[in-house]
Amino acid sequence: MGDMIVRRIGLSQLPPWLIAAFLVMALFGESAAAAVRSVEAAAPANRPGEVSATPADWIFLEDPAVGVALFYPPEWSVEGPVAATQFAATARCRSVRMVDFEPPADSGAAASVDQSYVQICVTPLSDGDSLESYMRRTYGESLARRFAKTDLNGACAYEDRGHTFSRTIFTRAGDRLIQIVTAVATVPERMADRKAQIERILGGLIFK
Repeated sequence: MGDMIVRRIGLSQLPPWLIAAFLVMALFGESAAAAVRSVEAAAPANRPGEVSATPADWIFLEDPAVGVALFYPPEWSVEGPVAATQFAATARCRSVRMVDFEPPADSGAAASVDQSYVQICVTPLSDGDSLESYMRRTYGESLARRFAKTDLNGACAYEDRGHTFSRTIFTRAGDRLIQIVTAVATVPERMADRKAQIERILGGLIFK
């Protein structure tokens, strides 16, 4: 398959809004700050899973074994499975995770970790199978109650309803079925930032 690739983004991975800002500067002589503000103000509102920009210091991760590429914040780490789901037990998984607080090892079972993560797991679809047939077979009559049909970066997806701190999304890429699990469990003052980072990660997902 190939080795996992992790690198800092270069010019070819710069977000479109930043490239546009540079063009504005070159054409009209605006300062960098004014150019960026003018482009950001003109950008349309995001739909779920969309982002207006990838921050310039984010790191590019490509995992051929899982078949996914994404951008993640530099303070986050790349890991294997972090959420024990039934789907993940038989799938290839890659995660990015941020730990805000980890209690000492002798703190006991009641101590919790403040963390946020995005886990992507991929498994082959059976011949003749589809995302919809998998969802109906797995969740049966509860499908409509538990999941809403949505869009993930232009692909059909199912997302669990009523999520607050964790989300589960199913989608398809070619002959592969994909489960994405995200979670935010941290202190209130970090909650908004971690949720925004997860939205940016989801908005930059590329399935190979």
